[in-house]
Amino acid sequence: MKISQLNNEDILNFLMNSEFEDDYSPSELKYLLLKWRYFYRVSQGKNEQLRTHYEGVLYALEEKIKIKEVQETELQIKIVEKDKQIESLKKRKLTWRERFSGKIIENENENEHRGI
Repeated sequence: MKISQLNNEDILNFLMNSEFEDDYSPSELKYLLLKWRYFYRVSQGKNEQLRTHYEGVLYALEEKIKIKEVQETELQIKIVEKDKQIESLKKRKLTWRERFSGKIIENENENEHRGI
């Protein structure tokens, strides 16, 4: 059976496992070399596609991480502001109106004092 009559899978298997010790004609060797180049290009193309895909996935994940870090920082700032507000309200004495209604009434000058 001639090498050119083999299917691609058999040719690839032959190229990967052969010691090339038999006598092959120049046309058969040229055919094998062309097939090897074809298989190499296919393999490189698939690898390039996978690399590009995973680079895109990695970039998207990095962007999500950056967004989450910004959100985390903003939430930490809000927590600090709320803690300051709670501490300032703990130090303040309630008026009769606040005690009677059960609601804390914030004055404008208190908000300015806290920097809100």
